[in-house]
Amino acid sequence: MTSRDVKIDPIKVPDVECIIQEVSDRQRRKNNIILYNVSENVLNNRNDQVAADMELVGELLQMLDVSVDNLRTIRLGKFDSSRTDMKRPIKVCLPDGDIASKAFQRRQKLRTSDKFKNVFLVKDKTPMQLKLYREARQELLTRKAAGETDVYIKYIHDVPKVVKAGGPEN
Repeated sequence: MTSRDVKIDPIKVPDVECIIQEVSDRQRRKNNIILYNVSENVLNNRNDQVAADMELVGELLQMLDVSVDNLRTIRLGKFDSSRTDMKRPIKVCLPDGDIASKAFQRRQKLRTSDKFKNVFLVKDKTPMQLKLYREARQELLTRKAAGETDVYIKYIHDVPKVVKAGGPEN
């Protein structure tokens, strides 16, 4: 038997590239959290706005018992000066993924605060993770519309799956 006789199904290079890119993107994003429903102060100067966001995020993290010396904040989306009720999300770039995980695990503490009770803290997700969540959400809605009860979305190895309460994982 020669090497020409052996047929090997090669892995497609674009698929491998996509997987490597997704893993790299997840590694980059694991240090970040996103804050939703945070009011935006309309200040004249961009530096004043960044300073106000940093102070607000510092206060929020302090409430979650997370101490951070080195962080960055970025408002996501376009600024619209005609709107006075802007609530663009804030991306918080933390120095370590463990700090981001700790903040995420303690996010329920925000509900006890008058100032932060309407703020939602989520992990920074890749487009692929968002797509998987949307698909799981659609499956959940379809199954509930079909009359299934006690179904919910559960993350299994960081992948959203629709499961039945008290039953085996799907």
